[in-house]
Amino acid sequence: MKKIIIVDDDDAIRDSAHLILEQQGCLVTIYPDAAAILRGQFNVPDIFLIDKQLPGVDGVSLCEHLKKQERTQDVPVIIMSASPHVEQLAIDAGAAAFIEKPYSIKTLREAVSKYMKT
Repeated sequence: MKKIIIVDDDDAIRDSAHLILEQQGCLVTIYPDAAAILRGQFNVPDIFLIDKQLPGVDGVSLCEHLKKQERTQDVPVIIMSASPHVEQLAIDAGAAAFIEKPYSIKTLREAVSKYMKT
């Protein structure tokens, strides 16, 4: 079973993404902010799905942090944001992809499937 970590402070987004990805056969772990991730208190997933707008450290900075860590540098990060202007920042930070909110179920599933390790 593929493991995904979702970091998003919006309950509705977390719940819907969780449901969508579980239906796709993924094991989903949810965090409302970056604190535990920054402390390294997590099991390394197959993909990180991170919101840009987080309390404390934003998603782009969290992505940069993950890409500098040996244990997570090769794990794909997908950044989500309601602002399309974030896409280039996400890519520059090392994200594998960017999803603009609101996204469709199909968009989320396709993005995750594309970066799942086989």
